[in-house]
Amino acid sequence: MSFCINPHCPKPKSITESRYCQSCGSDLLLNGKYRVTNLLSAKGGFGNTYEVIDEHKIPKVLKVLTYDSSKAIDLFQQEANLLKQLNHPGIPKGENYFIYHPRESQTALHCLVMEKIAGIDLEEYQKQRGFKPIDYNLACDWLTQLANILHEVHKHKFYHRDIKPSNIILKPDGQLVLIDFGAARQVTKTVLAGGKNTGIYTPGYAPPEQSRGHSVPQSDFYALGKTFVFLLTGKEPSDPKIYNINTNEFNWRKYAPNIPSRLADFIDNLMAEKPIDRPKDTKTLLKIITDIKANPHQTKKTKKTKNSSLEKPKIIPIPNPALISLLAAISPSYAGFWLRLKASLIDSFIVLIIAALLGGYICFRLQQWSTFQDLNLDFDIAKEIWVYYAAGLSAAGTTIFGFALFIAAIIYNIQAKINFTHEHIVILTALGLGIVIKWLYYVFLEYLFKATIGKMFFDLSVTDSQGRRISFARANRRYLLKFISTAPLYLGFLLAAWTKKKRALHDMISGTQIRKKK
Repeated sequence: MSFCINPHCPKPKSITESRYCQSCGSDLLLNGKYRVTNLLSAKGGFGNTYEVIDEHKIPKVLKVLTYDSSKAIDLFQQEANLLKQLNHPGIPKGENYFIYHPRESQTALHCLVMEKIAGIDLEEYQKQRGFKPIDYNLACDWLTQLANILHEVHKHKFYHRDIKPSNIILKPDGQLVLIDFGAARQVTKTVLAGGKNTGIYTPGYAPPEQSRGHSVPQSDFYALGKTFVFLLTGKEPSDPKIYNINTNEFNWRKYAPNIPSRLADFIDNLMAEKPIDRPKDTKTLLKIITDIKANPHQTKKTKKTKNSSLEKPKIIPIPNPALISLLAAISPSYAGFWLRLKASLIDSFIVLIIAALLGGYICFRLQQWSTFQDLNLDFDIAKEIWVYYAAGLSAAGTTIFGFALFIAAIIYNIQAKINFTHEHIVILTALGLGIVIKWLYYVFLEYLFKATIGKMFFDLSVTDSQGRRISFARANRRYLLKFISTAPLYLGFLLAAWTKKKRALHDMISGTQIRKKK
């Protein structure tokens, strides 16, 4: 499957993996290494977002700017530079930036390749939960995570300018990731220089100053507050039930009755009309959040005497059933030992049959080749049972005993400096075919389809630690390392029964795992 990114292509989808688009002739291998597989989102005349795979079949995200104004290009290049600078688990990593020229088009497309983040955005998260408000503990956790992410962004003299639920991804492990830095802007180019901002924002979440074309670092705090109003109430900030457009009053607290007043006051503080009335910076933001988590119901600071032994109350996290069930749905599920064993037995049987049939046929054809005839081999027996003899040896080559016999025979003849007899050549050829057939079966199926036939039968897939398709080199490493798991007494395979991610020894060393498909 390939997808052409030429905006004027009449038929961008293609079921083939050819180098050039069959409809418009544009190159489908972007920058010599990326192939587009799917359109993720389209933003009209501004740009599109695609899923791509690189030369190692690793999925990435590709943002393509189709709007050729100088301001749009500046913002896009700024996003690329920013994502390359930042190194934080809550920020997608920028990988590559290049310019693509579609065929017979005078407009160049600016392209940004980024890390693909697995998970769902918070808008979709709320939708799947029926817009049920999140609880206090989860709100504090997410506030802390997002404040730390903003601290990293602001530390590099940037601010985001478009914080909203759909721009925050919840990963399966609970980590939040802030995405879409296309509206980010350097503080030094606006606030310090007194310049006017480009008007990029989302109504309902953007602060008043941003709607007038100005932004400051505290603008992100306002959008953060609006985001948590949505999460704590399950209602959009522009919903008439919580916002009166005539009086400009924002009454959201009655829809979040279980939230401590101190946290509610903090949310209101984030959404202060004037930037100067909001928290000063991200350090202040983090300090306030830490204080709230320690004393959620405290309204005034109490003076402590020197002999005071009172300790701050500890917040005991209460599991959120809805979050747990949702994360369970998107979290990886690993294949246990017995399931892996069943799949392995099916694969072993399939490989044995293939080796017997294919190996027997190939060996039968080999006896007719001049190379074998020149050896003056006695094929009288082969006229009747040679095919069955070769088939049995090829099937034996797929087992650990056949492999050991093959290696031992070669080592013995080399060390003893004995020439191979005609019988040795016949046996080793048949055994070797079985070994090669087994290698082709496992390596190529796991590389191309992420699973062998036995694993497909049980909906299992072989992936790397991030759930991505493994490379050809890693598929080879995984296969060869199975011999280590085999000796002694298959103990390396038995580890899959006790390890957390159900990984055998060869999985651990090669950095792979076997997952159940959802």
